[in-house]
Amino acid sequence: MDFDVDHIEADDRTLLEGQPRDAGTDRVIGGRYRLLRLIGSGGMAQVWSATDTVLNRQVAVKILHPYLSNDSTNVARFKAEAVAAARLNHQNIVAVFDTCSDDGSEAIVMELLAARTLRQHLSDNGPLEVATTVRVAIRVLAALEAAHNAGLIHRDVKPSNILLCDDGRVKIADFGIAKVDGHSDLTQEQSIFGTAAYLSPEQVAGLPTDARSDLYSLGIVMYECLTGSRPFEADTKEALARQRTVIDPVDPRRLRAGIPAELAESIMRLLERDPDDRFQTAADLRAVLLDGPIPPTTEATQRLDETGELPVLTQSLPRSERRWLVPAVMLMLIAIALVTVALLLADSADELTSRKPATTTGQTVASGPVEITQAVPFDPQGDSTENNASAARAIDGDDATAWKTEGYNPPGFSRNKSGVGLELRLARRSTLDGIRVAGSSNGWSGSIFVIDSASIDSFDPTTAEPVGEISDFDRPVEVKLSGSEKARTGSSVLVWITDLGGASTDGRHRVEISSVSVTGSPAD
Repeated sequence: MDFDVDHIEADDRTLLEGQPRDAGTDRVIGGRYRLLRLIGSGGMAQVWSATDTVLNRQVAVKILHPYLSNDSTNVARFKAEAVAAARLNHQNIVAVFDTCSDDGSEAIVMELLAARTLRQHLSDNGPLEVATTVRVAIRVLAALEAAHNAGLIHRDVKPSNILLCDDGRVKIADFGIAKVDGHSDLTQEQSIFGTAAYLSPEQVAGLPTDARSDLYSLGIVMYECLTGSRPFEADTKEALARQRTVIDPVDPRRLRAGIPAELAESIMRLLERDPDDRFQTAADLRAVLLDGPIPPTTEATQRLDETGELPVLTQSLPRSERRWLVPAVMLMLIAIALVTVALLLADSADELTSRKPATTTGQTVASGPVEITQAVPFDPQGDSTENNASAARAIDGDDATAWKTEGYNPPGFSRNKSGVGLELRLARRSTLDGIRVAGSSNGWSGSIFVIDSASIDSFDPTTAEPVGEISDFDRPVEVKLSGSEKARTGSSVLVWITDLGGASTDGRHRVEISSVSVTGSPAD
């Protein structure tokens, strides 16, 4: 059997924004897509950033190499990628918008992403933390689950096809050699398609593939993320691919201490030669990873996050990946709350007053959640920016991700600056009863305002009357909002931070807000 040179080790393919390689040619393809600059190239195609002149938006255009466009099989396979990906509508899969043929050129039009590949990150920074590996794998599994449920097998899962977006998303790309489950594909007889280092044993043997083949490849990706090396190495691609049919991989715990036993066992199960011995579906493995303990990221990763170099790696699971967990978590929180109340009631008055709770004032919090659509930093006394790129982390429903202020000294800001804030824009104008805030527990303080977002530019929190206060924040807290109904009605909530609390390990004072939710009712 022969290896397909168009796909073996084409690890420089990207769908990324902001990595120019050549100046744009000003060429227009398909009568509407103006090419701007080359941002990636691989065995089958080049990827250009472009402008859709009809819809006036930025896109990525993937163009089949000219020397391949004369082969009808290559063209058919290339078009099959667009058809395959267009069948899928999932937040963890790169979206396909259009296809076109133009003067012998074949192109696929996709969303343009500000991102880098997992391959690029591993090459630049080495192995990932255990927690990061798990979180990235869960997102990839969500994408594979959607593809597999649609009857589509990717067949080329590898780090260069996994994109780490600047806004925290993880997406899988390149369905160029994907196969519809149960149907013949467009590969040549007795040819192997894929990337040698990540092929499953059945791909190497030329046997039928299914969802379990993608899971095997993901197992190699996870192994590499944790250890910095792949489980099989050889001098040639053919030998490398065939090693997995005769050699068992070394347990990753022998290469790196600190990998949880459950995680190592899951990876070794993914790398079983017999597909029947692996996890049978992406959902099965995803459930195991979601149920297992995910250790917190280290301070080193948090510092990387503050520089903006790698925001995705300090994110945890987005809300859409965790919907099924919400009822269980809520029940657990209610149970914990009931136990806590009972314990507090049993304490003495002195013990109760010795603890400094975050201040709450006003009336009973309503039970109806109000949707927050956007989080925007508010810095009227500064440069109008405050780590804007990470603001969405405050409303992703996950306490493990956070928006952070910049570092300040002293904690009470200065004579020219009284605070910074985070504006939470609501889906509709509402009368609010309460807000829940989780974040850093360093004793920070601030005020809560309800305003109309249209007036935010002229809003002065130093003269306005707040509807809630947070004092000496040391744990997640629900603030019951007070004041008139008018004061609690608006289209935005402003969390205004006036004291940054205790210093971080670098001696600077900063606040992080990891999750925010509000309750109330629609305004008339």
